[in-house]
Amino acid sequence: MTLLFVLIVLLSCSLYLRMADQVRTYASQLPEHAKSSPFSVALQELLAQSGGIYLSLVLLVSFLNIEIADKWRIMGMDTEPIALLALVVAALQPLFLKIYRMFKGR
Repeated sequence: MTLLFVLIVLLSCSLYLRMADQVRTYASQLPEHAKSSPFSVALQELLAQSGGIYLSLVLLVSFLNIEIADKWRIMGMDTEPIALLALVVAALQPLFLKIYRMFKGR
């Protein structure tokens, strides 16, 4: 239960940081036809990045011939370990970007 809660909080924080970044970048652009909401763009980016990370991890595991369990049972739910890792890494990416910007001074 705790892991599921932590994952939900992590994903929520990631979406919030992505939305804030979208609002900052869209503030200086002119709208064309339909305007996407910051939440929809943030969710789209999260899924796209986690999909790219997933494909990279699958190729890496396949290339290195690493044995990984087919499923992990977490809180009564069966999940694929590589997919979960890809989602967590993609969710942490905006946090690392914010920390990097803080240290860089922007």
